[in-house]
Amino acid sequence: MPYTQSLSRENPGYILILIDQSGSMLDPFGGSTGGTKAQECAKAVNNVLREIGLTCTAGSEIKNRCDISVLSYGASGSAAINAFSGNLASNPIVTIQELAQNCIRVDTIKRKISDGAGGLVEVDDQFPIWIEPIGRGGTPMAAAFEMAYNLVDKWTKSHQESFPPIVINITDGAPDSQSDAQNAASKLSKLGTSDGTTLIINIHISDGRAARVELPSSPSELPQGDGNAKFLFDFSSELPPVMRERAGAVGYKPTAGARGFVYNADAEAMIRLLDVGSRAKLQ
Repeated sequence: MPYTQSLSRENPGYILILIDQSGSMLDPFGGSTGGTKAQECAKAVNNVLREIGLTCTAGSEIKNRCDISVLSYGASGSAAINAFSGNLASNPIVTIQELAQNCIRVDTIKRKISDGAGGLVEVDDQFPIWIEPIGRGGTPMAAAFEMAYNLVDKWTKSHQESFPPIVINITDGAPDSQSDAQNAASKLSKLGTSDGTTLIINIHISDGRAARVELPSSPSELPQGDGNAKFLFDFSSELPPVMRERAGAVGYKPTAGARGFVYNADAEAMIRLLDVGSRAKLQ
């Protein structure tokens, strides 16, 4: 059965995150008066990158169990670019160790933890930052999937025994060309390893408060008349059993045939689906 390989130093996985950084990402997230979509997206991605690093750390040793890419599309015109900066700017595919050692800064944030007596206490927590919130330009999603294709093609040729690549696309709206984006994503989904083909997960975020749809298995579950929702659903991959199990562990209730797609995700849903996509089978 495919999608059974564990992620290990001998056979690392590959997680590739695509971030829509178009101008509309500066709109308020979820119709709220809080942060923008760009800010919430960057926060979620930084959080997941941090958690991947912690999961791959034993004591003081960082185990390179997966490689990471983060691509930005929108802010750089019609092209997609490596979203990492600083020491990681010259290499769009980095190891966990390289990621952990090269954040652009470390912020101090407040976090509540148990006080051991049934209450909560607020403590300072160190939060590494790799991705900054950006929003400008159009939505060249096809360019992002085309760049992802080139990276995945290169990676799979030297990692045929690994768990297949996982591509997570975070977007707030329609691409400049639906047909071009869908064709590019379809081409990407055909690449893979001996353990299966590339998995594509789509996270849709908005500035409204429409009903959220999580891991649908049929287009009939989507909002009627929303062509963008149908477009994203159509090229979202069906989740293999190992990822449906992970989805259940973080609070989803996926059915057979569930696809890696959340429509109108709030901040919590975005982080949970990023978690599902970034945690295959660690060894």
